[in-house]
Amino acid sequence: MKILQVGSSLESWGGIERYVAYLSDGLAARGHQVVVSCLPSCPLHNHLNVPILPIRVRRKFDFPAFAQYVRHFRSNRYDVVHVHFSPDFLLPAIAARMTRQPLSIMTRHVVLPWTQTKVRLYSNLFDHFIPVSEAVERQLEVSGIQKAKMTVAKAGCPPLVAAKPREEIRQELGIENGIVAVGYFGRLVVEKGVDTLITASVSVPEGISFEVFGNGPLSGELEARAKAAATPVRFHGFREDIPECIQAMEAVVIPSIWEEAFPYAALEAMSVGRPVIASRVGGMPEIVEDGRTGFLFDKGDAVGLGEAAARLAANRSMAEKMGDDARESHRSSYTIEKMAERIEAVYRSVDGRNKRRNSR
Repeated sequence: MKILQVGSSLESWGGIERYVAYLSDGLAARGHQVVVSCLPSCPLHNHLNVPILPIRVRRKFDFPAFAQYVRHFRSNRYDVVHVHFSPDFLLPAIAARMTRQPLSIMTRHVVLPWTQTKVRLYSNLFDHFIPVSEAVERQLEVSGIQKAKMTVAKAGCPPLVAAKPREEIRQELGIENGIVAVGYFGRLVVEKGVDTLITASVSVPEGISFEVFGNGPLSGELEARAKAAATPVRFHGFREDIPECIQAMEAVVIPSIWEEAFPYAALEAMSVGRPVIASRVGGMPEIVEDGRTGFLFDKGDAVGLGEAAARLAANRSMAEKMGDDARESHRSSYTIEKMAERIEAVYRSVDGRNKRRNSR
C-alpha cells in the first residue's frame, strides 16, 4: 500500500510525533510505501526513516497549505491518507476527499470530547477512526461517533536499551546502595500530578526515594515544596540518557491527574523491565495490569501512591517479577511491529469494506 502519514502540523517531539515515526517505520518494514508530510528539519523529520512531503500547516484554515495538498494529491494517489492532529484534521482531509483518495483515516490521541458539529464534519470526512485506547473510544462514542466507524489499535515503541551499567548510573545520580528508587519521567506541569508524588513522599518508609527527571513551569515550586518538607524527592532536570535512568530505578511512577490516553512513558518503562505505579486514568488501566505489571491508584491519591511504592520496597522479589512480566507484556503486545500489524489490519479491513460497498 502507498500511505501518507499526515504530520504537517507537528513541530515538536512528543507522543504523537513518536507515534507517527514509529508507525511509519513499522509499516515500511512490512513492505508498504510510506511518506510523511511534515516541516523539513523539524524534530519529527529528524527521527524519520522514510521520505517526507514538505508541507507545513500552521492553522486550521491555512489555505496555501491546502493548495499544496490539492496539487500533490492530483498527481499522487495514495491508498491511505492517515491524519493525527488538529489542524491536520480539516484541510488535508478535505483535499484528500476532493481528489478522491481512496481511504481517509484519523487516529485520535486524546481523551477529549467533540462537539456535535465536529462529529458530523469528521464523520463525513473520514472513513474510519483509530482510537489509541478503549478510553478514547468511549469518549468518541459518547460524543456521537458510531462504534462501527472505530477500531482501537494500540501503540507500540522500540525497547529502550541502556548503554551503561545500572550501578554506574545509580552512582552518577547519587542513589545510595539499598535505596529503592522510584522515577518520574516527564514535564513538570499541573496535569502530570507530580505534587501528588511529593505529598506521598512525606509518609513513605525510609529507604525509598522519588527521583524526578524533567523540566517545566512548576520546577521551582515543586523543588521548594520538597525541600521545605524534607521529603526524599530529588530533581535531576532534563536528561538525554532516559534508558539508563529508567534502568537505575526499581519502578516508574506516572501520577497524572488528567486522562492520559496511552502514554509512551509506561510502555518505555515496561520495555526496560520496570513495574509501573500509575494513577487510574484514561488508558492507564489498559497498559498496567494492577498487581501483575505494576500498581494502580486513584488520581490524586497520595496515600495510594505511597502504599504502592512501599509494597514494592518491602518485597523485592515481587518487584522483580512484576518487572519481568512488564517486559514480556511489552515484547508480546507493544513493539513497533505489533503496532504496525494492528494498524495495517485496520487499513485492509476498511478498504475491503469500502470496495465491497462500492461494487454493489
